[in-house]
Amino acid sequence: MQDQSRTGLSRRGLILAAGAGVLAAPAAFAAQPGKAKPAAGHAAPALTPEAAMARLMAGNARYVAARATHPNGDAARRRLVAAGQHPFAVVLACADSRVAPELIFDQGLGDLFVVRVAGNVVDDAVLASIEYAVIHLGANLVMALGHERCGAVKATADALDGHPSPDDADTKIGALAALIAPAVRAVPAGVVDKVDAAVSLNAAHAAAEIFAGSKPLRGRVLAGSLKIVAARYDLDDGRVSPAKGREIA
Repeated sequence: MQDQSRTGLSRRGLILAAGAGVLAAPAAFAAQPGKAKPAAGHAAPALTPEAAMARLMAGNARYVAARATHPNGDAARRRLVAAGQHPFAVVLACADSRVAPELIFDQGLGDLFVVRVAGNVVDDAVLASIEYAVIHLGANLVMALGHERCGAVKATADALDGHPSPDDADTKIGALAALIAPAVRAVPAGVVDKVDAAVSLNAAHAAAEIFAGSKPLRGRVLAGSLKIVAARYDLDDGRVSPAKGREIA
């Protein structure tokens, strides 16, 4: 994660500078036309951030309705993207085996640049991967995607409540929990389902971290060619919706 000494500004200051702050919804951030380097191969799709979001959500609607078309998965597409990739969106998703972005958004080879890690958290390696996809491959939408009943979020909540799993001793799982903990702590007192609320806040937190931690991405957001949004996936019905939650500073 990026601390104040590395960014030069507090995260809240950066969020306020964006105008409306971190909104856990499809209209989360405005964006800019940054100059991404085109890769070799097929021409990059001329999609605005709004069109990219619409394409993702249309694919999810097909998936939910059991009408997925499974596009761009044949041999011709494989040969085309072998020469270069131009994904239209980046999805930061949990590594959970039930949350496969290409499936839940009904996309194919070369459509999405997917970064997956338990708890959909942001560290330097994750942020660098997202920066690469935007700056060098031309993606103009970044989605931080949490999901219902996230095991990483639940494990963090349990640990903070004083009930860590003994199986996690001598593992690196605590490193994930440290990145998820701010979202769990931000859940208002009295919320009945603390884990479910933390899932949305954790996705919003990840979106804020991407914005605050990367000067090049922040510039594109403020100028208008990139959107960074937070969303959540429902394991039961397959639907992706805005991650509802307040700003996390």
